[in-house]
Amino acid sequence: MKNLVQVNSLDSLKQAVGHNQHYWLFKHSSTCPVSAEAWNEYNEYCSLHSNQIFLYLVVQEDREFSQAIEEITGMKHESPQLFHFTSQKVDWHASHHKIKRESMQEFIA
Repeated sequence: MKNLVQVNSLDSLKQAVGHNQHYWLFKHSSTCPVSAEAWNEYNEYCSLHSNQIFLYLVVQEDREFSQAIEEITGMKHESPQLFHFTSQKVDWHASHHKIKRESMQEFIA
C-alpha cells in the first residue's frame, strides 16, 4: 500500500507527512499477539482509505523514536498504540484492543 509508510525517526516522520495536516501513526510490537490483531485492523482500514496517510514504527527496532513519540504526545508509551494527528497535535488515540477499524471510521466520519 502506497499510503502505508514505516518511519524510524523524527526526520523520516516529517518527510513522510510533508505538508499534510492529518495522519495516523501506529506503534507496533512485532512480538505481541495483541499488537498483531491491532495491526490487522489498522491495515484493513488503511486499505480502504487510500486518501489518508498511515505511518507506523516497530518499537523493538526504533525504541528511541518510540520514546520521542511519548515525549511529543505527552502520552505514556503503550504497544500497540495508535494516534491520529491534526496540525501536529494528537486529536484521537487508542491502544491495545481499542484499536479497531470501526473506531477509526467513527472518528473520521
